[in-house]
Amino acid sequence: MAIVTRWDDKKQSIVLLEFESEWTWEELETAVLKADSMICSVEHFVDLIIDLEGASIPKDIFSAAKTLLESGDARPNEGARVVVGANGALKTIYQTIHKTFNSALDGREILFAASLADARAIIRGLAMDR
Repeated sequence: MAIVTRWDDKKQSIVLLEFESEWTWEELETAVLKADSMICSVEHFVDLIIDLEGASIPKDIFSAAKTLLESGDARPNEGARVVVGANGALKTIYQTIHKTFNSALDGREILFAASLADARAIIRGLAMDR
């Protein structure tokens, strides 16, 4: 599978989605469903780290984003979403998606981190404020 979805910690408070270099939108849908199931399996907040380091983005990102955003609301215990490895182009695409689908992204904003260690540090900081 081109996207590995697993717990990142023993407390089951962080879900890590690791993207390989090549992946499809169908594989992303499967990974999101698995992450949702994991989040719903516990009652405490669960943050997500989306590791795109070295991954390419398939075409049709805007139609795929629309489909994903229409698939349902964030879970009540869904915490922050931190993306690792996003280049400038991907950050610009996110800004465009955010402007286009603004209301659908309420409570689903994305933070960016330079490394996996930085993403974990961001989440630790956010968890202290909850």
